[in-house]
Amino acid sequence: MKRPGLFFSGLLCAAILLSPNNNEAAAQSKGETHVVINNTKLAAEDILLKNNQVFLSLTGAKSLDNLTFYWNNITKQVSVKGSNTNLLLTINKTTAQKNGVPVKLSTAPFIHNGKTMIPLRFVTEAMNSSVTWNQSTQTAFITKPSAKLIADFKNSQLSTSRNAAINMPRVSQLTKDHEPVLDTASLQYYFPEKAYDRFIEVNNNVINYYQVSNYVAHLKWQALTGDKATTQANLYFINRSITNEVGTLPQFKDTTFASFRWMPHIGSTGYSLINKDNWNDVIFKAAEVSQNNTDQNYIIVDIPEE
Repeated sequence: MKRPGLFFSGLLCAAILLSPNNNEAAAQSKGETHVVINNTKLAAEDILLKNNQVFLSLTGAKSLDNLTFYWNNITKQVSVKGSNTNLLLTINKTTAQKNGVPVKLSTAPFIHNGKTMIPLRFVTEAMNSSVTWNQSTQTAFITKPSAKLIADFKNSQLSTSRNAAINMPRVSQLTKDHEPVLDTASLQYYFPEKAYDRFIEVNNNVINYYQVSNYVAHLKWQALTGDKATTQANLYFINRSITNEVGTLPQFKDTTFASFRWMPHIGSTGYSLINKDNWNDVIFKAAEVSQNNTDQNYIIVDIPEE
């Protein structure tokens, strides 16, 4: 349906110049700093807070620009190669090279616990990525959407734009961060009819509402579903109690949704248009998702009736 008008050798790490405080993040450990790079959350052992700077594993930054890394043990230099940018950094030297041109670093690369540490601000800026700091949850979100995601988001095919939307780098300024209690066998997505730049995601007991702007998906509202069966006036398709709400959710009670149920165990997506009158009786049709699309997490399909 048409719519209107993304050889490593050695252990490498990086650091971002941020100034997080010691506030306890909701649903997270006190003083613990978190880093998410293009929806990939780095392991705690790859993050170091030192002198009001957050240091993290450069290997985790690979998703910024499909980076590759080369370590020269003789010269103590690391080469970082992206799609359009090459960096060369030297241990204990504040002068680096970007595409062959000398540039200054705020902090020289150094070795910590066998890992090479460098200022991530330099890397993120050099790779034209963005940083969003959530002080409440002590989380740094590093984002750089791929050229493919940007192009697909602009695509005239509605399903292509929606697939790009659910795969955009995600950020949150909410004061809490709910995690699903269990891995779910299916994911549910709800897009307002004919829309592609905002969606609701239901992952087990967590409901998220995202709005996409500047090719980043911003988490605007989040809640948990409880065990009690009930009806909802706004999100009429949720038949459980809603608790622990945070953020702002628009009014959807009169909205028709394009509803999708991804079932990875059978490689298929169920789809239908639903509204407050038919949602409980509608029969979902199924569309098989190719392995190539599954690998890309492109699991939203066309709805012929839309």
